[in-house]
Amino acid sequence: MNCLRHPLFSGNSTARHSASAAMIISAVAGLLVTGARAGATVTDVSYYDFGKIAMYVQTGNLTPAISTSNPYTFTSDIGYGSMGSVLASSTLALPAGATGTVTYAANSGNAHLKYSQFYATAADLNAAFPDGNYTFTINTSTPNTYTSTLALSGVTYPTDIGTLSNTNWSGGALVIDPTQNYTFTWNASADLHLDFGVNNTAINESVFNSGSGLPSSYTMAANTLAPGQSYVGNLDFANAVTDTSQISGVLGAAYYQNSTQFTIITTPEPAAGILLLAGVAVIGLLARRKTAV
Repeated sequence: MNCLRHPLFSGNSTARHSASAAMIISAVAGLLVTGARAGATVTDVSYYDFGKIAMYVQTGNLTPAISTSNPYTFTSDIGYGSMGSVLASSTLALPAGATGTVTYAANSGNAHLKYSQFYATAADLNAAFPDGNYTFTINTSTPNTYTSTLALSGVTYPTDIGTLSNTNWSGGALVIDPTQNYTFTWNASADLHLDFGVNNTAINESVFNSGSGLPSSYTMAANTLAPGQSYVGNLDFANAVTDTSQISGVLGAAYYQNSTQFTIITTPEPAAGILLLAGVAVIGLLARRKTAV
């Protein structure tokens, strides 16, 4: 089975979703692209997917907790190919009994259409987007129209919730010295898709893997992160059904995903720390002089 990377996808409901969105969806779809494009005969669509996501938050060495802000997401994504673009008139027909609707919007600067909707409970999500057959009708500027039906059935949320086992947490954030190589470690999981990433406006550092024998660590090179900054990271496990036959060579996926979000804080530059200590020393000296007077 191919590895997935969806552009998170999206993120636009809350600050939490906004920070992690671009990572989650990209998690599934990007790998779809790298896994499928080599043999693709269609040039105006690079991937298409939809799925259900449960969002967790890790703030220390305890098991991540389900987010308190609309933690359940339905999301769908269609990637542009190398020739032409995908039109927002593309549609996703839902199974019988669904109460949700999908209206795609172009994701500025990222060459794909996206849709995301957030829910307070899994029951609300499942009522709007139940398991069953979902049919894509993808319109492109070429112009071409492609149709593909994916069945979201026979899979469920992964048993495992991604959990970092690194120990240096402070104030709900993982503290990292950016001047040193840093190895992130997490719980091992079998036969699941994996996405691990750290992302903000300055950096996109990710690793993606698929299939049995998934890695349970990732080493980030020294100086990848800037000192004195905060970053958002994600650790995602997903179960998926995939298809490359209905749109020739283009990988489509339907998936369930557990996504764990965490915050990283990098320590300041040594010079900044020295200046801070020097400032404290000067203040202390002035205070002593004032007392002496």
